[in-house]
Amino acid sequence: MPSIADSRRLMASGQMSASELLADAIRHIERHNPAINALPTLCLDRALQEARGLDNQLMPSRRTPNAGRFGPLTGQPYCAKDLFDTEDIRTTYGSTIFAHHVPERDDDVVARIRRAGAVLLGKSNTPEFAAGSQTFNRVFGATRNPHDPTRTTGGSTGGGAAALACGMVNVADGSDLAASLRNPASFCGVAGMRASSHLDPRLQPGRDPFNTLSMVGPLARSIADLREIFLAIFDPQGCQPQRSLSHWVALRDRQESARIKRRHAWRGGRRLRIGWAPTWDRLAVDAAVLQAMDRFASRAAEAGMTLVEGFPILPDVRSAFLALRGEYFVAELHDLHRQHPGELKDTIVWNIEQGLRLTTAELIEARKIRAATRICIEHYMDDHQLDVVAGPTCQVLPFDLQTPYVEQIGETRLETYIDWLASNFFVTVAGLPAISLPTETSMAPDTGASLPVGVQLIGRWGTDMDLLDAAQLIEETL
Repeated sequence: MPSIADSRRLMASGQMSASELLADAIRHIERHNPAINALPTLCLDRALQEARGLDNQLMPSRRTPNAGRFGPLTGQPYCAKDLFDTEDIRTTYGSTIFAHHVPERDDDVVARIRRAGAVLLGKSNTPEFAAGSQTFNRVFGATRNPHDPTRTTGGSTGGGAAALACGMVNVADGSDLAASLRNPASFCGVAGMRASSHLDPRLQPGRDPFNTLSMVGPLARSIADLREIFLAIFDPQGCQPQRSLSHWVALRDRQESARIKRRHAWRGGRRLRIGWAPTWDRLAVDAAVLQAMDRFASRAAEAGMTLVEGFPILPDVRSAFLALRGEYFVAELHDLHRQHPGELKDTIVWNIEQGLRLTTAELIEARKIRAATRICIEHYMDDHQLDVVAGPTCQVLPFDLQTPYVEQIGETRLETYIDWLASNFFVTVAGLPAISLPTETSMAPDTGASLPVGVQLIGRWGTDMDLLDAAQLIEETL
């Protein structure tokens, strides 16, 4: 399937229709979805009708290049995470409690992406209430990894990552609390981004719209596509359907030309400076992942990038994350747990119970640690004049589908079901923007399968566009 920019150009010139682009996506769905189970709920008839409507609008606009009112994602096949409400389309949240739930309106993240022109064709699978980084639930079962169907996609946006990897869609959304955009991106070989933590209550579909621990965000097959979806979500005014498709092509070409000049500067006299942290300050990391990180570091250095090895000593991020996560689960799911005893999975109940035991002093301390963690990482970046800090997205390779979560890495025994996500959740606590970029593969020691390994790139708070620029340079160079 062509990229967002390529397919937009083809549609603007009349060489491709929205219906043809959607038909390409449907062919991939028919080929892969029965085995992978990425999109358990489909609305293809509605999508085909929408694509034909777009084609009817596009035909006259081509005769008058500046006519028509379209968004930058016009015609792009799109799947929404089954955590987000979609008007007149079943939304289960991965829970048997909501197995037949059909919302009356789109959540704002879905509405923004659709307003930018994307064509919703289905819902991507997620674990129950997006809790856990292994995408399975009692409504739809497990989503399988496209690179090795015996293994997990990670989660909780595993369905979206797998759909992208299989070419079923060009656009996927998701959410990220511990690692839910970055972990499946790494496991499936696509790009995923957690934005700088900030308050936009319209983008929080849960019961506490003022939380900033969980963030919605994009998944894509490339950084250029990731940027397009990021803008649709976080810059909705800039992506309003108010231009012709030809105008969007010209605008995006101008914007990319300006970014190319900046990337040329990085390739020239000023080299990209990467803070290199292959174990994120002594976290347990699987040997196969470390080998992939070594290859990345060698290739980056050979390409002229400067790697500064090291990482700051952080405060007690783990205790802060567990406290803030517990508070989040109480706010979101405690009432449901009381109303439906015995119907939530054990790990969700564990999170709720942990949250209920928290004291005010513990929550205040967690918030202090959150602020200190951001300051610590950003001061480290400033002191070493770093553009990004990089290391493994995940501490392990994609693991067996029958394993609910990782309990041990090498000789290190993990205390909880989320400790194997520490390479991600310290970024959540810091509130910094982060991208998982697919750059390497590694051979599974048990089966010999070639599995993707993502590199996580971290930027300063509020510099999300700069982080995308750095990621695109690394992607193009390596």
